[in-house]
Amino acid sequence: MAGAMRGGPGGPGGSKPSMRKALGVFENRNYRVLWVSTLFSFTGMGMQHVARGLLAWQLTEDYGKTGAIAASFGLPMLLFALVGGSLADRLEKRNLTLMTQGTTAIVMLATAMMITTDVINFEILFAVGLLQGTFFALGMPARTPLMAEAVSPDQLMSAIAMSNAAMNFTRLLGPATVGAMLLVSGIDAVYYVQSGLYVVSFLLMFLVPTGLGVAHRARIAAAGGGAGGPGMGVRPQGSMVKEIGLGIAYAWGQPRLRLLLGMMFLITMVGMPHMMLLPGFVDETLGQGESAFALLQMVAGAGGLVASLGVAAFTEFDRKPLVQWIAGLTGGVGLLILGFGSVAFGFGGAIFAVVVVGFAFTGYQTLNSTMLMSEADPEYYGRVMSLMMMTFSGMSLVAAPLGMLADAIGPAETFVAEGAVIIVVLLVLGLANRRYTFGRQSTETFAQRQEGAVAGGGGGG
Repeated sequence: MAGAMRGGPGGPGGSKPSMRKALGVFENRNYRVLWVSTLFSFTGMGMQHVARGLLAWQLTEDYGKTGAIAASFGLPMLLFALVGGSLADRLEKRNLTLMTQGTTAIVMLATAMMITTDVINFEILFAVGLLQGTFFALGMPARTPLMAEAVSPDQLMSAIAMSNAAMNFTRLLGPATVGAMLLVSGIDAVYYVQSGLYVVSFLLMFLVPTGLGVAHRARIAAAGGGAGGPGMGVRPQGSMVKEIGLGIAYAWGQPRLRLLLGMMFLITMVGMPHMMLLPGFVDETLGQGESAFALLQMVAGAGGLVASLGVAAFTEFDRKPLVQWIAGLTGGVGLLILGFGSVAFGFGGAIFAVVVVGFAFTGYQTLNSTMLMSEADPEYYGRVMSLMMMTFSGMSLVAAPLGMLADAIGPAETFVAEGAVIIVVLLVLGLANRRYTFGRQSTETFAQRQEGAVAGGGGGG
């Protein structure tokens, strides 16, 4: 009954995009506050990515060392993301988010003061990256699941998609802000503004009540009755190491979760690190300045924003795996264009390429995130999210060897190599999983499947 009403494979509504329904999540007051808080914090993060890359290039003028600064942010995510996921499933997610937002604001302020006083150097910037990466690894596995817990089960995919839309709007707003600021001030001012944005995000979190996760799990457990899995709706109580192991075993034991995480690893480790090469590419290859780099980041964010809003409208579409696969292939082609087109057409070719890449990879990642959360048991939200975050650590960690490759063969050639690898691997994955990639999939979330089990089994038992 539930599946028929909500549009399972081939069912009514399964292929009817609706932006109106996606926007319905904003009727929830707690979700609105969380969304605005995310908007501020990710604007700061979007500014940080641009400012950190520029500052690293200014200090070193070396692709490998610039990549090492990016790796300093990714290494803690590799080490502590699973810890953050376990904490998110054990503790109050709102308070964990508060802690990490506040400490990040302090780190940003300290960095700005070191730039102003000319104390900053490569080693200090590396240490700052380690601190930022640690706080991000501990806090991010709590934020996205908290937004999912603020809404009803049937709004989960819309909530995640609109959350991604906010993040990608900041990819437009953040670089644009940096570009405008650098015309009239130094890079230290950018870091001061970042700190202020994190403070606002921190203060907004006080408007969100505690206990959202408890209420969410209680709703799922009540809906699932005896049909739910063992321990559903219960916070992990064992040792952290044991709970991390259970989370990994859970994700590995679910074929779709395993495939989705693997597909995310591909893009974050092979496709997304191209961003770390852009500061030097814009400077040395294209002969442009800081504002041009900020413009590239901005147009990439614009493409990403359009993709996020499109995904939000397609939350009930039953061919999402196919759309994700096509988006990944398109992103690979975009990297080929970035390599070949920039050499042939200069800065104009680069602008076109990053719009394609930003649109394609953002759509790919947003679809991946929504499908991961819809497939996961809420008991494992934090740990599943932490596994996805580990894929982003790969992006930063691969940046250093990718930078050395760019030093050896050139950044344009490196972009082409990245695009070729993505296209080949996705073709193999798509054809090896034809039924999943090209077939129609259920649009129900885990919670809705539990409701359907109860309806079909007379309440479970």
